[in-house]
Amino acid sequence: MRFYYENSMGNTGYFTEDNLARAIYISWNIKVNLYILNDGLEIIDWLEPFHEQAKLILAPFDTNKFNSNLLKEFGYKMIDDKEEREIVDIKTGEVVKFNWDEVIQLI
Repeated sequence: MRFYYENSMGNTGYFTEDNLARAIYISWNIKVNLYILNDGLEIIDWLEPFHEQAKLILAPFDTNKFNSNLLKEFGYKMIDDKEEREIVDIKTGEVVKFNWDEVIQLI
C-alpha cells in the first residue's frame, strides 16, 4: 500500500507500508492526516482532483466517531482506552497492538 500524509503546517510526504494498522499508528504518533493512495498511484498529481487520487483514512485530531467511520471499510474502529486511543478490529473485537518502540525510531 502507498500512503500520503499531511500535517497542519502543510508538510507532506509519502511512505510505503504493508501493514495498515502500523501506518495508522505511525501517522497518529507524528500527528498527521493519513491518506491511502488509489491502486497504482505513486505520487499525487496536483493537476488532478485530490479526492480522486487518495482517500482520508485517519485524522488524528478528530473524534473517535469520525475516525471510526473512515476506518470502517478496513475493518477497524477507534475507541478510548485507559490512557490513550486504541484501534480495534471490528470482527474480533481485539485491540490491534503495535510496538511503539518501532514508531519512535521513525521520528
